[in-house]
Amino acid sequence: MKPPFERNRTVALWLFFVSCTIVGMVALGGWVRLTGSGLSMVDWHVLTGIVPPLSEGAWDQAFGDYQQTPEFTAINAAMTLDEYRSIYYREYIHRMAGRIAGLGVVLPLLYFLIRGTIPWRRSLPYHGIAVLFAFQGVMGWLMVQSGLVDMPHVSHFRLTLHLLLAIALLGGCLWLGFNHVMSAPPPASATPSPWTVKLSSVLLGAVCVQIALGGLMAGLKAGYVSASFPHMRGQWVPQGLGSLSPWLRNLLENPLTVHSEHRWFAFVILIVGLLLWRQVRGDERSLLPLFSALFVTVCLGQILLGIATIAWGVPIGTALVHQLAGLSLFAIALFIHHRVLAATR
Repeated sequence: MKPPFERNRTVALWLFFVSCTIVGMVALGGWVRLTGSGLSMVDWHVLTGIVPPLSEGAWDQAFGDYQQTPEFTAINAAMTLDEYRSIYYREYIHRMAGRIAGLGVVLPLLYFLIRGTIPWRRSLPYHGIAVLFAFQGVMGWLMVQSGLVDMPHVSHFRLTLHLLLAIALLGGCLWLGFNHVMSAPPPASATPSPWTVKLSSVLLGAVCVQIALGGLMAGLKAGYVSASFPHMRGQWVPQGLGSLSPWLRNLLENPLTVHSEHRWFAFVILIVGLLLWRQVRGDERSLLPLFSALFVTVCLGQILLGIATIAWGVPIGTALVHQLAGLSLFAIALFIHHRVLAATR
């Protein structure tokens, strides 16, 4: 279907604002996870949860609830009430930011619909963003809930799904925003070859797969299994890659295998990016050469950041920059694919 190129600057600014809030929420969620704060709030109240404990009695109650969780009994049994307040407020900020971000989606959308800025007959994608945002919040709670029953940590599958929903939201907002601010290529522009279209599709898909592997890495704490590069534990093929049975479980559940997948798949993405840049570098009438070169540059930096993250023991600052660089790669790959498809119509 031909994308709408009517270009509405106000709607585009809103969509890009929502995109920025999604990036901020992903970074904030990463900070909460890396500081071990995500399981501090053991319930989820959409309305009443906007007020934190205000009295000593309320704090004692909240801390008492937390003391019944696997995380407290297995990891934080020596935690004091003051230490609990610290991790509680980190997760509280995360949840409040999610509520505020949700209002940033729903209220402007209602305004645009009432004013007719977004016609109702063309509003389905925008309603989809609002619904997906709500589902993302529900998925966040389901993720937290998985760490409150038997395990002192959340399910790495739910964490990955939570991350991928954020990527889907980001992609939808950016794509619609690009439609509103980017005009169709002039008729004289060269039509991308089928090989270029395939490469841009593969590149975008590969980045999404790598982000999913990053989610599994985070959930399994697989960044800690090896601090060396290019060897892992002193070997090119470390022992334990296939230790789970059946073997296919290793691809998604073995920290050592997931780490290896995430590590080496980055170079696959770099090769695809170089092939795409080589394919479009002579097209001086489009933005494709510039953004393909930008993708390769950021990808190289991301690989170095990944190496630094594991070599330095997964420090919070470096890990968060690595995460944000991954979102940047996704946004660049999405923009490239958007422009390639636009030039084929």
